[in-house]
Amino acid sequence: MPTPQITSITPASSFTHICNLLASLCLCVPTYPSGERQEVLISLSYLPSAERLTVVLLKARNLYSPPNKDTIDPFVKVYLVGGGKRLKKKKTSARKHTNNPVWNEAVSFSIPSGQLSTAAVEICVLDQSNDLMGTSALVGSCIVGPRETGTELSHWQDMTHNFRKSIAMWHVLT
Repeated sequence: MPTPQITSITPASSFTHICNLLASLCLCVPTYPSGERQEVLISLSYLPSAERLTVVLLKARNLYSPPNKDTIDPFVKVYLVGGGKRLKKKKTSARKHTNNPVWNEAVSFSIPSGQLSTAAVEICVLDQSNDLMGTSALVGSCIVGPRETGTELSHWQDMTHNFRKSIAMWHVLT
Protein backbone atom coordinates (compact mmCIF):
# COMPACT_ATOMS: atom_id res chain seq x y z
CA MET A 1 0.00 0.00 0.00
CA PRO A 2 1.50 3.35 -0.96
CA THR A 3 2.28 5.86 1.77
CA PRO A 4 -0.05 8.90 1.70
CA GLN A 5 1.69 12.14 0.82
CA ILE A 6 1.11 15.39 2.71
CA THR A 7 0.35 18.22 0.30
CA SER A 8 -0.62 21.83 0.73
CA ILE A 9 -4.29 22.27 1.51
CA THR A 10 -6.56 25.07 0.43
CA PRO A 11 -9.46 25.93 2.75
CA ALA A 12 -12.11 24.78 0.25
CA SER A 13 -10.60 21.34 -0.13
CA SER A 14 -9.21 20.82 3.38
CA PHE A 15 -12.12 18.78 4.78
CA THR A 16 -12.26 16.45 1.77
CA HIS A 17 -8.49 16.09 1.74
CA ILE A 18 -8.36 15.26 5.44
CA CYS A 19 -11.14 12.67 5.07
CA ASN A 20 -9.35 11.05 2.14
CA LEU A 21 -6.06 11.06 4.06
CA LEU A 22 -7.66 9.44 7.10
CA ALA A 23 -9.40 6.84 4.95
CA SER A 24 -6.09 5.95 3.31
CA LEU A 25 -4.60 5.44 6.77
CA CYS A 26 -7.61 3.33 7.89
CA LEU A 27 -8.30 5.79 10.70
CA CYS A 28 -11.66 6.96 9.45
CA VAL A 29 -14.58 7.33 11.84
CA PRO A 30 -17.16 4.63 11.12
CA THR A 31 -20.55 5.59 9.77
CA TYR A 32 -23.47 3.73 11.23
CA PRO A 33 -26.54 2.48 9.40
CA SER A 34 -29.20 4.09 11.55
CA GLY A 35 -27.34 7.32 12.23
CA GLU A 36 -28.19 6.81 15.90
CA ARG A 37 -25.61 6.50 18.64
CA GLN A 38 -24.96 3.24 20.44
CA GLU A 39 -25.65 3.80 24.12
CA VAL A 40 -25.60 1.84 27.37
CA LEU A 41 -27.54 2.66 30.53
CA ILE A 42 -25.63 1.90 33.71
CA SER A 43 -26.17 2.65 37.36
CA LEU A 44 -23.30 3.31 39.78
CA SER A 45 -23.36 3.24 43.56
CA TYR A 46 -20.71 3.10 46.25
CA LEU A 47 -21.23 1.76 49.76
CA PRO A 48 -18.41 3.18 51.94
CA SER A 49 -19.02 0.93 54.95
CA ALA A 50 -18.47 -2.17 52.81
CA GLU A 51 -16.01 -0.45 50.44
CA ARG A 52 -18.07 -1.81 47.55
CA LEU A 53 -18.63 -0.27 44.11
CA THR A 54 -21.71 -1.66 42.38
CA VAL A 55 -22.25 -1.29 38.64
CA VAL A 56 -25.68 -2.26 37.35
CA LEU A 57 -25.85 -2.94 33.60
CA LEU A 58 -29.43 -1.98 32.85
CA LYS A 59 -29.78 -1.94 29.06
CA ALA A 60 -28.38 -0.75 25.75
CA ARG A 61 -29.94 0.71 22.64
CA ASN A 62 -29.08 1.04 18.95
CA LEU A 63 -26.27 -1.54 19.01
CA TYR A 64 -24.91 -1.97 15.51
CA SER A 65 -24.97 -5.30 13.73
CA PRO A 66 -22.33 -6.36 11.24
CA PRO A 67 -23.41 -5.99 7.59
CA ASN A 68 -24.20 -9.71 7.23
CA LYS A 69 -26.47 -9.94 10.33
CA ASP A 70 -29.70 -8.36 11.53
CA THR A 71 -29.06 -8.78 15.27
CA ILE A 72 -26.26 -9.62 17.67
CA ASP A 73 -25.90 -11.58 20.93
CA PRO A 74 -24.54 -8.82 23.20
CA PHE A 75 -22.96 -9.19 26.61
CA VAL A 76 -20.91 -6.78 28.74
CA LYS A 77 -17.46 -7.04 30.28
CA VAL A 78 -16.94 -4.58 33.12
CA TYR A 79 -13.39 -3.78 34.18
CA LEU A 80 -12.27 -2.00 37.32
CA VAL A 81 -9.38 0.19 36.17
CA GLY A 82 -6.70 1.63 38.43
CA GLY A 83 -3.35 3.17 37.59
CA GLY A 84 -4.08 2.72 33.88
CA LYS A 85 -4.41 -1.06 34.27
CA ARG A 86 -7.40 -3.37 34.24
CA LEU A 87 -7.44 -4.72 37.78
CA LYS A 88 -10.58 -6.85 37.90
CA LYS A 89 -13.14 -8.12 35.39
CA LYS A 90 -16.76 -9.21 35.61
CA LYS A 91 -19.22 -10.01 32.82
CA THR A 92 -22.94 -10.33 32.20
CA SER A 93 -24.77 -13.10 30.44
CA ALA A 94 -25.49 -12.70 26.72
CA ARG A 95 -28.88 -11.64 25.39
CA LYS A 96 -29.69 -13.47 22.18
CA HIS A 97 -30.73 -11.89 18.87
CA THR A 98 -31.19 -8.25 19.89
CA ASN A 99 -29.76 -4.80 19.22
CA ASN A 100 -31.55 -3.36 22.27
CA PRO A 101 -30.69 -5.75 25.12
CA VAL A 102 -31.94 -5.54 28.70
CA TRP A 103 -29.58 -7.09 31.24
CA ASN A 104 -30.54 -5.76 34.69
CA GLU A 105 -27.42 -7.41 36.11
CA ALA A 106 -25.24 -6.05 38.92
CA VAL A 107 -21.52 -6.56 39.35
CA SER A 108 -19.59 -5.44 42.43
CA PHE A 109 -15.97 -4.60 43.08
CA SER A 110 -14.18 -4.16 46.40
CA ILE A 111 -12.37 -0.83 46.43
CA PRO A 112 -11.35 1.40 49.34
CA SER A 113 -12.92 4.87 49.24
CA GLY A 114 -9.47 6.45 49.10
CA GLN A 115 -8.88 4.82 45.71
CA LEU A 116 -12.07 6.14 44.06
CA SER A 117 -10.25 9.29 42.91
CA THR A 118 -7.87 7.21 40.77
CA ALA A 119 -10.16 4.34 39.76
CA ALA A 120 -12.53 4.03 36.79
CA VAL A 121 -14.94 1.55 35.27
CA GLU A 122 -14.54 0.39 31.67
CA ILE A 123 -17.70 -0.92 29.99
CA CYS A 124 -17.17 -3.12 26.91
CA VAL A 125 -20.17 -4.41 24.96
CA LEU A 126 -19.29 -7.47 22.88
CA ASP A 127 -21.08 -9.74 20.41
CA GLN A 128 -20.98 -13.37 21.52
CA SER A 129 -22.20 -14.62 18.14
CA ASN A 130 -19.10 -13.46 16.27
CA ASP A 131 -17.83 -16.25 14.03
CA LEU A 132 -14.23 -15.06 13.87
CA MET A 133 -12.33 -17.98 15.42
CA GLY A 134 -14.55 -18.15 18.49
CA THR A 135 -13.72 -14.66 19.71
CA SER A 136 -16.26 -12.05 20.71
CA ALA A 137 -16.28 -8.88 18.60
CA LEU A 138 -16.22 -5.53 20.37
CA VAL A 139 -19.43 -3.60 19.64
CA GLY A 140 -18.46 -0.50 21.62
CA SER A 141 -17.00 0.70 24.89
CA CYS A 142 -16.79 3.62 27.29
CA ILE A 143 -14.89 4.51 30.45
CA VAL A 144 -16.58 6.17 33.42
CA GLY A 145 -14.23 7.78 35.91
CA PRO A 146 -12.64 10.89 37.41
CA ARG A 147 -10.21 11.46 34.53
CA GLU A 148 -12.86 11.39 31.80
CA THR A 149 -14.97 14.21 30.36
CA GLY A 150 -18.65 14.85 29.74
CA THR A 151 -21.25 12.44 31.08
CA GLU A 152 -18.57 9.87 31.96
CA LEU A 153 -17.02 12.34 34.40
CA SER A 154 -20.30 13.76 35.73
CA HIS A 155 -21.66 10.25 36.39
CA TRP A 156 -18.58 9.37 38.45
CA GLN A 157 -18.77 12.67 40.35
CA ASP A 158 -22.47 12.19 41.09
CA MET A 159 -21.73 8.71 42.43
CA THR A 160 -18.85 9.91 44.65
CA HIS A 161 -20.95 12.78 46.05
CA ASN A 162 -24.00 10.59 46.74
CA PHE A 163 -22.75 7.47 48.53
CA ARG A 164 -25.29 4.67 49.02
CA LYS A 165 -27.45 6.07 46.22
CA SER A 166 -27.80 4.47 42.77
CA ILE A 167 -27.12 6.98 39.99
CA ALA A 168 -28.17 5.88 36.48
CA MET A 169 -26.99 7.54 33.28
CA TRP A 170 -26.76 6.80 29.53
CA HIS A 171 -23.28 6.62 27.97
CA VAL A 172 -22.30 6.64 24.30
CA LEU A 173 -20.35 3.59 23.14
CA THR A 174 -17.47 4.27 20.76
